[in-house]
Amino acid sequence: MKKYNFLVLLLTFIVLATSCNKDDSIYLQNSENNRVTLSANMENEVVPFLKSSTQSRASGNLQVSGYSLRYILEVWDENAAVAYREEKLVADASQTVTFDFNLPDAGDYDALLWADYVTEGTTETDGHYSDLYYTTNDAIDGLKAISIIGSAYAINTASRDAFFGKSSFTKVDGTPGDAGNITLKRPFGRINIIEKNATLLAELTSMDLTYDVPSGFNVFDGTINGSYSVFVSDIASFPTAAIENANLFFDYILAPATGQELLEEIRIDYTLTTTAGTFTIPANMPVERNKRTNISGSILNDPSITGLSVEIDDVWFDIDYELSATATVGSYYYEGGLFSESYNPSLTCLGIVFEVDATGKHGKIISLDQGDNLEWYRLSGVTTDATSNDNGAENTAIINSLSDWRYYYAFEWCINKGSGWYLPARDELEALKTAWNTDFDAFNAKLTYAGGTIISLDGRYWSSTERTFNTAYYLDYSYGILNAMKIVDGFSARAMMTF
Repeated sequence: MKKYNFLVLLLTFIVLATSCNKDDSIYLQNSENNRVTLSANMENEVVPFLKSSTQSRASGNLQVSGYSLRYILEVWDENAAVAYREEKLVADASQTVTFDFNLPDAGDYDALLWADYVTEGTTETDGHYSDLYYTTNDAIDGLKAISIIGSAYAINTASRDAFFGKSSFTKVDGTPGDAGNITLKRPFGRINIIEKNATLLAELTSMDLTYDVPSGFNVFDGTINGSYSVFVSDIASFPTAAIENANLFFDYILAPATGQELLEEIRIDYTLTTTAGTFTIPANMPVERNKRTNISGSILNDPSITGLSVEIDDVWFDIDYELSATATVGSYYYEGGLFSESYNPSLTCLGIVFEVDATGKHGKIISLDQGDNLEWYRLSGVTTDATSNDNGAENTAIINSLSDWRYYYAFEWCINKGSGWYLPARDELEALKTAWNTDFDAFNAKLTYAGGTIISLDGRYWSSTERTFNTAYYLDYSYGILNAMKIVDGFSARAMMTF
């Protein structure tokens, strides 16, 4: 009897064990079939721009210093309900991010993805990392109702950047799903406000800003909504133009998927070392998604005499140029006294440096353009006392004092360019030729890139130095020599300026 009972128990155990193994196998198979994979990466144009003066780029790490990049995934089902949500922090914004998750039900889904910056060291609560600049966890609409956190609004801050994307997919019953790859783009355009007068910029001590921006964004359909009134006061730290292409301020502004967002007025209240004032950037400045609107002018000035230049860049990041307060031979020279080695189209370039002292702060520039077929003077047989060999400004001033100076056509062309321009003296033309000869292809390329006219190998250029009553010196680039020619002959003229 005992033997019989033992056999019954043994058979029961075997049946139960077999049943459990079968159930486990079915569970594991179903779990695998419910699995969905989604990957996300930044658009190529996004990654190169993740830069700022406080950013670490070691080992390809593109994180903004002091912040972590947070990805939020929401999967919405065909009943407009959130079927899955996950947040994760990443160490390198340039890397592809992968989400693996389970969806037990077959059907059509929309995967929404948002990426923004949160304070480094932020911890999660119930799967959510504390929002910094944007509310992302609306109780009803989630990522369909992203909104600006007004109390945290900040300008001149790379960590205000954010990215989004969407992917629609179908989950088939009984098979793993693939939601594909989402390429993230910005929901913003960016405004860069640029003061072109270096002297005024150096005197700026503080600034207040007042303007309105859209306040909400829907990741599902890419639309913007709402309005927020920005007021940022006591700004005393300003961006570096070499890094941000702005020296007063920059801001990320939500923009529509197509067309432009036209801004209302932007009021700037500023304080300089000796005065204070207000400048209003007029309404209807355009902002386009994933593009930059560069607004430049002499803003810290009398608004009645200030004009603005507005340019929309198709790319978000710049060629690697750096603005500087000092020059080298070959530097571009801009209105306001700034220099750069690479041409900056958002500033007004006056010319190219060909001579500079040891400090890098004083020297001479040559104009980008030139006048052609100009007579030194329309008549022969006169003397003017414009005889300096090394001071074209002095020679030009002498001619400009004459009652008939407008008939000295080479001089007139230079004078008409504005204050400070003059026709170079004989030795100054020689100095220009020496700088040009160092690498004339590179020198001419700089002129061309800035929209100027090259110095031709067969060019002949007037100097301001008189030789006799009917001749003056000119430089013949085909032979590289100075010579004298009748003042009624037509040669080219290039203007110079000192800084």
